[in-house]
Amino acid sequence: MHLDFLPDKLDTPHIPLRSSLHDGIEILQSIGPNIIEDIGSEHCFRLETSSFSIAVCAKDGHVASVWYDDPIGRGSAAGKERKIELYLMRYGSLSNWELRMVNDSMRYWVNGYDKAAMVYSLHRDVIRFNLYYEEYA
Repeated sequence: MHLDFLPDKLDTPHIPLRSSLHDGIEILQSIGPNIIEDIGSEHCFRLETSSFSIAVCAKDGHVASVWYDDPIGRGSAAGKERKIELYLMRYGSLSNWELRMVNDSMRYWVNGYDKAAMVYSLHRDVIRFNLYYEEYA
């Protein structure tokens, strides 16, 4: 895997927020059989591959969060920025996303139109999408 180029697409699968947990698990199974179920503070299903990791977290039988650990584009600042842009576009139009907060180690994006939120660490490998509810913001 080349980590130092400007990515033009994501290799990770798209698992839509609000889709059924069943559909989310089927997408994971299409990648590989070694899905790990984790029942902790959240009920999640995780899959690790040689090039990325992905987890789906459920609430009431639906996908409430999708977590990606994706090193693509890691080799350059432009590659990292492009990866973030591609992930934002996966979960809504770029024009609907707003960077709401930056602290020392995390950046928080909100898309009120598509009811999604995204957070990632400054190294931009681990990215998490969550359902977003304006009344809890």
